[in-house]
Amino acid sequence: MNAKTVELHLLQSFPPSCVNRDGNNSPKDCTFGDVRRARISSQCLKRAIRQAESFAETVGEEIATRSKQMRDKKLVPYLLSKDLDQAEAEKAADAFRVELAKNDKKANQTSVGLYFGDDELFSLLDAHREGDSKWAEKGRRKSADVALFGRMLAEATDLNVDAAAQVAHAISTHRLSQEMDYWTAADDLKDTSGGEDAGAGMLGTAEFNASTFYRYACVSLPILSGNLNGDDEMVKKTVQAFLLAAYDAIPTGKLNGHAHFNPPFFALAVVRTKGMPLNLANAFLDPVRAKGGKDVGTASAAALMDHLKRMRQMAPIDEAAYCYAHALPVDPESDGVDKKVGYGEIVKCVMEAL
Repeated sequence: MNAKTVELHLLQSFPPSCVNRDGNNSPKDCTFGDVRRARISSQCLKRAIRQAESFAETVGEEIATRSKQMRDKKLVPYLLSKDLDQAEAEKAADAFRVELAKNDKKANQTSVGLYFGDDELFSLLDAHREGDSKWAEKGRRKSADVALFGRMLAEATDLNVDAAAQVAHAISTHRLSQEMDYWTAADDLKDTSGGEDAGAGMLGTAEFNASTFYRYACVSLPILSGNLNGDDEMVKKTVQAFLLAAYDAIPTGKLNGHAHFNPPFFALAVVRTKGMPLNLANAFLDPVRAKGGKDVGTASAAALMDHLKRMRQMAPIDEAAYCYAHALPVDPESDGVDKKVGYGEIVKCVMEAL
C-alpha cells in the first residue's frame, strides 16, 4: 500500500436546524475570514461517523464503547460470565478500573469516559487478573473506530492510541444568519369552557440557522496500519467504512424538530502518495454569496475547485489522485480532476487507488 493519506472534502447544506449546540443551547458558531460562520464541532462529526450504521456494517464488527460506566456495564457482567461470584467480580473489576484511572475517587465509575472495544477490553482484563506485569500489552486488535479516532488515558499511557483520522470543524461557506424560533405547545387537557385561559400550555424560543457547510477529514494510512497491527485487509475495510459513514454522518441535534436528512451534495476525495494533506477551508475566506445566477451550493463548489487549482500550483509536492462527484445543476470547473457519477463511485475510486 503506497498511499500516504486519504482526504475527503464535502459540501453539505442543512435547512433550518440546530445540529450542534453550545452551552447556551444555541447553534455553534465561530469567526472565519472576519465574519461569523455556522460551525459543527469535529467531536460531533466524529461521533456521527462512528455511530452511522454503515460504519459497523462495513468493518464487520461492533464499534467500541465510550463510557464512565464500564465497571458495572461491561467489566462486572463479563467477570460474572467467568463464574466469579458478585463480590469477586466487583473486586476484580475495581482493581482493573484503578489501573485505568488511578486518580478516580468515584464509586463504580471512572472520572473520564473509557474508550474500548469489547475484545480489547476483556483481553486486557484477563491479563490483569492473571497478574501479568505486561498486561497492558496483551490487548487484542483495537476496534476500527479506536484505530481511527484514537484514545488518551492520562493514568495508563501504555494504552494511548494516536488517532489516524484528523477531522476539522465544519464551517459555513457563507456569512452566518442566526435566527430565532418562537414556539408554543398546546395543553391537550386544558378546559377552556369555563373561561380558563385558552393560551398555550408552554412557550419559548430557540435559535437555529440554515447553512451550507464545508467539511474536511484526513486519514493517515501508516498510523491506521500501525493501530491495526499491520492488517491490510482491515485497513482497507476501515477506510471504506470511514468514507461511507462520512456521507451518512448527520448530527442528531434536534433532529425530530428539524428532520435535516440532507447528505452532502458535493464530494472531493484525494489519495495522496507524497506531499502535505490539504485543507481547503481558505477557499471560503471570502464568504460565498448567491450571485450571477449561481445558488450558494454551486458557488461554494466553484470556489472550492478554484482554490484547489491554485493550491496545487502553489504546492512544491502534489503526488495524488483526485476525483469528485456532485448533485449540482452544472459542473464546476475541475481542471482535469476526474469526475465520478455519485458518491459510491468516489468510494470505489479511493479503494482502487490504495
